[in-house]
Amino acid sequence: MIFLANVTLPTAACSIGLIVCLFVSSASSQNCWGVTVGFKPLTELTSTTYRGYQGGLYPGGRNDRPLKHDTCGRSLARQITPLTTSGVPDPTGKIVLLSIGMSNTTQEFSAFKVIADSDPRKNPSLVIVDGAQDGETASLIADPAEDFWETADKRIHSAGCSYKQVQVVWLKEADSYPTQPFPAHAIALQSELEAIARLMRSKYPNLKIVYVSSRTYAGYAASALNPEPYAYESGFSVKWMIEKQINGDSSLAFAGANPKAPWLAWGPYLWADGTTPRLDGFTWQCSDTQSDGTHPSPSGQAKVAGLLLDFFKSDPTALPWFVNTTVADAAGIIGSVPTQYSLMQNYPNPFNPTTTIGYRLATTAMIRLSVVDVLGREIALLVEGIGQAGEHSAVWDASSMPSGMYVCRLLVTPLGFSTQLQVIDSRKMMLLR
Repeated sequence: MIFLANVTLPTAACSIGLIVCLFVSSASSQNCWGVTVGFKPLTELTSTTYRGYQGGLYPGGRNDRPLKHDTCGRSLARQITPLTTSGVPDPTGKIVLLSIGMSNTTQEFSAFKVIADSDPRKNPSLVIVDGAQDGETASLIADPAEDFWETADKRIHSAGCSYKQVQVVWLKEADSYPTQPFPAHAIALQSELEAIARLMRSKYPNLKIVYVSSRTYAGYAASALNPEPYAYESGFSVKWMIEKQINGDSSLAFAGANPKAPWLAWGPYLWADGTTPRLDGFTWQCSDTQSDGTHPSPSGQAKVAGLLLDFFKSDPTALPWFVNTTVADAAGIIGSVPTQYSLMQNYPNPFNPTTTIGYRLATTAMIRLSVVDVLGREIALLVEGIGQAGEHSAVWDASSMPSGMYVCRLLVTPLGFSTQLQVIDSRKMMLLR
């Protein structure tokens, strides 16, 4: 959450009026018995509900963005370009990716910055700035007069950039010591996140995209700072805010003559039920937290950093501005792709031995849907020929393949255009035996 790591203050020093006491690490060691709370991650809560509320990251219990929202995000991503400090497009300018949030956010994003800055596929025009800060809860930074925003501007300036070059934000926030029952506290956090989104749009005039993540697992928490089920339930705050924008709420409009907020979407989903593996194998061990059971330890920071890097290097709305398009990955996939044709997240993922791969076509087109290994070698051809406009799916049976990472690749040529197929979209898939 928003915590002052490795700081212990006397009880007498704390009061409701002292912000410094909001997120103080507990002197107690983490609760390493708390290996599970028995909740399903939102990403797996697709056919059931939590206390009567639908799961999935997006409407309809799905984990992929609705087509219209996704298309808008891809279009905005292609508009992100290097800017001068005055906000004028210039090939020698910079693109700022900024983090906004609490102490957990700054710890995780700082670890991400280290590995991202050393990654050869990172766009050389991209400047990563950690604007997140200790002790800054959602309720605090929803106030435009909060010192948080001045400090963030100073950090942007220290990186040699200006607020006019901020075009993408990773937002991760929460509140300290929640006590209200569900869904009241989640609704309150949702309202604060919405206020922060609008505030960022006013402070950063060229901000186009905000990716939002919710809390990590808090079953090991040693205090009431932000334990379970509040950490888990904060995922609904993010889900409901994004869904509100998707449904066209004017207070979160990102398009038109007077946009109120940036385009909002999920970043990586960080919660897992302790040591119970998610479908992708992701877990949270007690050793992934500091002594308070709430802040991430170095291994926990590294886990989030890895999820962030993988997200920015693979999500279609991040590829155009995050990836250095002169450097191809092992599968031979470079840069961004058109918005009208795309892959959806395969399900299940990880899988064994079959998975269903969905894809969208805006118009009738020649397509080739295949699977390649990490060396770029095609190992399965799933669909080849003319595809009609709409949503489609194909099943890959990997019974004969070893465990590992594979890449599903969609190549498309709209009818009436060039006869050469183009790499349109790709998705990583994990086969686990």
